[in-house]
Amino acid sequence: MHIQSLYLTFFRNYEALQIDFVQGVNCITGKNGAGKTNILDALHFLAMTRGFRSSQDKQAIKEAESFFLIAGAWEKAGDMHNLQCNFMAGKGKKIVLNGKPLEKFSEHIGNLPLVAVLPSDTELINGGGTVRREFVDSLISQYNRIYLQQLILYKKCLEQRNALLKSFAENRYFDKEQLTLWNTQIIPAGRYIWAERANFLKDFLPIFENYFHKIVSQSEKPTISYESKIKENTAQEWQSLLEENEMRDRVNQNSSIGTHKDDWSFLIHDISAKHYGSQGQQKTFTIALKLGQYDLLAQQKGFPPLLLLDDIFDKLDNYRLESIADILDKHIEGQVFITDTSYERLAGVFAHSKREVKFFEVEKGKIK
Repeated sequence: MHIQSLYLTFFRNYEALQIDFVQGVNCITGKNGAGKTNILDALHFLAMTRGFRSSQDKQAIKEAESFFLIAGAWEKAGDMHNLQCNFMAGKGKKIVLNGKPLEKFSEHIGNLPLVAVLPSDTELINGGGTVRREFVDSLISQYNRIYLQQLILYKKCLEQRNALLKSFAENRYFDKEQLTLWNTQIIPAGRYIWAERANFLKDFLPIFENYFHKIVSQSEKPTISYESKIKENTAQEWQSLLEENEMRDRVNQNSSIGTHKDDWSFLIHDISAKHYGSQGQQKTFTIALKLGQYDLLAQQKGFPPLLLLDDIFDKLDNYRLESIADILDKHIEGQVFITDTSYERLAGVFAHSKREVKFFEVEKGKIK
């Protein structure tokens, strides 16, 4: 699988752009603010129906314009596919896959599997639990469509339960039967999500550890653990915990029990990675997380996903730089898109690569 071409109209700082990619490594260089990352963001739209730079699509429209259009064509197992993503201010987003409008954008997730390694990934370590849950949920959803459906169902039920708790407080009444109804809706979806997250960790942890040790010495010991108030994941345990926290939920007007409260602990030598070492070491941890994500996704899908690398070589010492370059050349088989401010650095990284490498230079929304 590989993307052949990308077309942009009024997307971020691009008035119009057409770019053709190679199957191997596509290197995009230029100064900060030139528009390198915007190209990766557009590729993320093609795969995930949304960008990684902002949750609000309207912010991706070029200044003084009223819409943006992203179109891409890719080859997968010998067949050609194309997708158009059009967003118009005031009218919303429309996605057309192979000539057919998508009623549910979630139907496309997993068709074009993708892993993005971004400077902001250190939030996986330094940020709150929401960031880590989104990392795991996004990965599992790309290879398990049922998981995505259960995740959507769970979130809808949770919103209804929280709305009911708020209504109880505002109107000063309580209906046990109504609350129990939403409990019974949440539990099956929550149990499925919990079980799949636990299974994911069993598969993911050895892959992650392998990549971590390829980048740094064997002496450093990384650990990942799944943190949840739910331990056995039985229907009885869920019901018991929901009932025990019923009064607390009514006071706070929010649900305190469930997979939406779960988290992941990232440790090095049994110390939180948040408090361990330098920015470079934290960056190494997150890169290993994302490479592990890439490997597991390739195993589950049966073919390698796209790999986006946005300015990842900054703040890395020469040893880590060489280690990652070796991984990209020997262990990453899928199409790669990588940005950097330094052409010389990328040229050095891929000087002896066995793969086809193509360089693009971006300057003020123009590319060559």
